[in-house]
Amino acid sequence: MGQKPASVAEIAPEVYRVSVYHEPWRCTVNQYLVADVEPTLISTGLREHFEETWAGIAAVLDPTTLAQIVVPHFESDECGALNEFLMQAPQAVPLASMRTALASLSDFSDRPPRGLGDGELVSTGRRHLRVIEIPYVHAWDGIALADEDTHLVFSTDLFIQPGPCDAVTKDDRSALSVQLYRTFYGQPPPTHLERALDRIEAVEPTMLAPGHGSALIGNLQPYFRALRGLAGEVVAGRRTELFAAR
Repeated sequence: MGQKPASVAEIAPEVYRVSVYHEPWRCTVNQYLVADVEPTLISTGLREHFEETWAGIAAVLDPTTLAQIVVPHFESDECGALNEFLMQAPQAVPLASMRTALASLSDFSDRPPRGLGDGELVSTGRRHLRVIEIPYVHAWDGIALADEDTHLVFSTDLFIQPGPCDAVTKDDRSALSVQLYRTFYGQPPPTHLERALDRIEAVEPTMLAPGHGSALIGNLQPYFRALRGLAGEVVAGRRTELFAAR
């Protein structure tokens, strides 16, 4: 396909970021592999990057042994390559929010998906990933996953950053994160964004692993502040429009 090989890095014990730089979007598309008793892939990446992603996973384990494939929401970079994976990994079960499973994935997927409830635990063997519903902060059907033991949060399209970048960083990229969020998704519904941030922050995350950009460690507060600031701007803008209309 002419694509560069996927970048593969262990960002936490038995957790790998498998990443392909997608030039049209000017950012990475990240998948996360939990190499546990039940090998679990979080996001499939774009269908056009399937071969690179498959080869990246193969550098860690046999991809045909994948047991679970989590679709954080129904979108091309989260599930574009799902059926390619299901064809090659015969035991893999697609997992997604109830909204995703019922509205989209049950028709799209070549294998019946299992719907996940808010707060449900997904076991990979030694790890237990808590489902956090975060609807409307990007996609209406979105979920994040939080590791109960390590407090690593797979945050999908929250805390994203642009450009080719390191697998993990302590640098403050919060301004770039908000900029990319605006570019991709526009203005978020502030109530839903605040609720999502509250729920993720309550986990006391040690690492944020987004769908685009570096996994984030160190002082994570600037990222929460930046997105809360974005929500505040939306509220302030609506108030201005309301007063101007009077």
